[in-house]
Amino acid sequence: MLKKFISNFQLFRDVAHRWLGIKLFDTNSVNTYHAFPPKKIVFVRSDAKWGDAIVSSFVFEALRKTYPNIIIELVTTPQMSVLFSEYYGVDRVHEIAKRPKYKQLKQLAANLGEVDVLVHMSPTLKMKDLFFLRHVDAGAIAGLDDELNLINIKLGQTSKAKHFSEKFALLLNALSIDDFSRDYIVPVNQQSLASVTAFLSQAGIAREGLIVVNLYGSGNARKMNFNASQSLLSDILHRAPNSKVVLLHTEETKSDVKRLTDNFSGRVFFYPESKTIYDAIALVHAAKRVVTVDTAIVHIASGLKKRTLAIYNPDELNFLEWHPNNPKAMTLFAKSAEMPDISNLDRQKQKESLDIFLRENEYQEVAV
Repeated sequence: MLKKFISNFQLFRDVAHRWLGIKLFDTNSVNTYHAFPPKKIVFVRSDAKWGDAIVSSFVFEALRKTYPNIIIELVTTPQMSVLFSEYYGVDRVHEIAKRPKYKQLKQLAANLGEVDVLVHMSPTLKMKDLFFLRHVDAGAIAGLDDELNLINIKLGQTSKAKHFSEKFALLLNALSIDDFSRDYIVPVNQQSLASVTAFLSQAGIAREGLIVVNLYGSGNARKMNFNASQSLLSDILHRAPNSKVVLLHTEETKSDVKRLTDNFSGRVFFYPESKTIYDAIALVHAAKRVVTVDTAIVHIASGLKKRTLAIYNPDELNFLEWHPNNPKAMTLFAKSAEMPDISNLDRQKQKESLDIFLRENEYQEVAV
């Protein structure tokens, strides 16, 4: 009851703030943008989400190919800065806190200078977003929030219910780019890859039989509990007697992962030196198969073209926008419940999914 009250209050607060933001900062008229080819484009990626970054990774290469002299800049958090500067070739990364103050946003807008196209792909912009966009000197603003006059390259309705990568493809179309690859670019760190290779060798784990499993997504609804984790691992190991499992973990989940490896001694492992997302990517890169409840790992596995079992809560729109873009992937849904819970899996469907997933040469996309 208390959680529902808090959730409703937060929703009311957000709606009120947005209404006020529109009144204060949204312009009264829509400008038509004609400046092609664009000389400078800025992406706002302050949400610090890896899944978003992976599914849109093809955009930068497409822009470079079509407009070789274009300047690409990006706004993101310090944690994501290296990804865009070192792996995606962004000319300049502007770092900002995940929850910046208005003064910082105003200064950032000034630092950007003149911008031909600013891209902000959050579906519903908040008051601080509106404040920031109002202060940027942009010839055009592209986004999904069609209600706003500030946005004059409107992609919301045309991309409704499409995969998030397709929303970025439509952005490229709006910028007169039609011929491009949609393949994800996954940042594989060579040092992490070498360390993971050494770990697997020392543990006696052959890559041909390696199944990487991630039991923990963002938010409690996407974290598998201990009993469900044991059940899933037991069913995997029973069906893949010649395989070994390596569990992905963070510092927060390390103790649970250690308990699981102890319970399946000799068959289930974890990489104790794993510290960053690049270490997790290296493990996925090495794997024959991947099982995950986390959509970022789903997209990383898709980019690396891995055989994947992706486990989702039953949310139709979320699945349409974030399903695995991978012909080697299949999906398993948790049971519907008032409070979504990735642990709430039907055991029989879990077994049936694993029967298909662990067969050799079975690559069709299957939803169970």
